[in-house]
Amino acid sequence: MAISRYLHECAIRAAGVLGDDIEASITMRQHGVTLRAGSSAPDAARCDQAEAWSDDGPCVEAMITTAVRTVPSVASETRWLTWREQTLREGFGRALAVPAQVSPDITIALNLYSRAPGAWEEHLVRSAESYARLIASAVRLQLQFADLDDYAAAVYRGVSDAVVVERAVGAVMETNGCTEQEARKFLQSASGGRGHEEREIAEFILRSLVVGVEGVEGDIVDHPAPEH
Repeated sequence: MAISRYLHECAIRAAGVLGDDIEASITMRQHGVTLRAGSSAPDAARCDQAEAWSDDGPCVEAMITTAVRTVPSVASETRWLTWREQTLREGFGRALAVPAQVSPDITIALNLYSRAPGAWEEHLVRSAESYARLIASAVRLQLQFADLDDYAAAVYRGVSDAVVVERAVGAVMETNGCTEQEARKFLQSASGGRGHEEREIAEFILRSLVVGVEGVEGDIVDHPAPEH
């Protein structure tokens, strides 16, 4: 099972466990690149997709700082404008981003959305933190048992950089329904802006979204965020 399929199922479970008025989405960050890996509903997915595309939002900040980010009123929020506009468009009133460390270079965030604005109850925040840690632990074990690093190395050993990048472009297009130009733009932006080789970013995308599954659930972006 690909990590994205597993995290998609985790997001559905989190939404069911943490509240009737809550939708959940899970993102993963490595090499400075944020992937939306699973969501309990399309509206929550679109919020995190806008955030991943702009690389700016509460879950991105939570993963970078490894600290919880609470948004009691999305309408009153002045940061993260692309994410804010999408979240308001989807009808959510408040949000919560809870990070958890998988490994020194991989972090996940459990992102909760609710229609009603207001402060997040302390017990719910604590529950979300516990759930995020459980998800991170499970992902850590899955990575160890699946041995994805060795698997990916075996799959792509001897394959040219161009072939790996082309496969990643195809994966982005297939999982997001975006154009080839949009997929290439994301890869180039992710590698050029973060000091990593394009192949390195491409392999991360393929390992996270494709290895071991057909018809992956997770994605990086749904469509480009509106320009301002």
